[in-house]
Amino acid sequence: MKLLKIKLQKLSIIQISILIMIIGLILGVLSANLFQSFYYERMMNYHNHVFSEIARESIDYSGLFYYILRENFKDFVVFWLLSITILGIPYMLLKIIVFGFSTGFFISAIAMQYGFKGILLILSYQFPHGLIYLPIILLCLHKGYGLCRSMYFENRNYLSFILRQFKSYLFLLIFLSVLLFLGSFLEAYVGSFFLKKALELIT
Repeated sequence: MKLLKIKLQKLSIIQISILIMIIGLILGVLSANLFQSFYYERMMNYHNHVFSEIARESIDYSGLFYYILRENFKDFVVFWLLSITILGIPYMLLKIIVFGFSTGFFISAIAMQYGFKGILLILSYQFPHGLIYLPIILLCLHKGYGLCRSMYFENRNYLSFILRQFKSYLFLLIFLSVLLFLGSFLEAYVGSFFLKKALELIT
């Protein structure tokens, strides 16, 4: 147990995040396989109604873009606001394991339902915007964790620390916001097109 604790202490926040995400991923895959009978009817309902409707109907790209952008920035703002509170690190850990679990569950459920076509659906669901979102997530975790740890474990004057760090983090937040805008644009205009084509193959 002590050896495990020492090894965990040597890991960076990114390595710990990947480890937690893998645990969540495995739990998601196991849950999807164990409880398939409970969500099979809902999956068929999605296939017959939701997926078919998306495949048939034209996409309101601009409306979708503004919706995705709003939701992404809402999560972005919540993340950074919580990063300057004592809840920052627990919130990050919770988000990581939930992301891993939901990803594992989704991939396993779709693959079991649609086979190879399901793999195409999974890829189209995350491409190409996932290539933008991944570095955003990694940077947010790395910098957000460092900010929260510095405030509550290495400093006592929180307000003074925030003011000192404001300029350096302001540039980071602007840079991440630009990336988030680009990722939202790709998800709405390119990703949704690929997703529609993938749904046309399975419906």
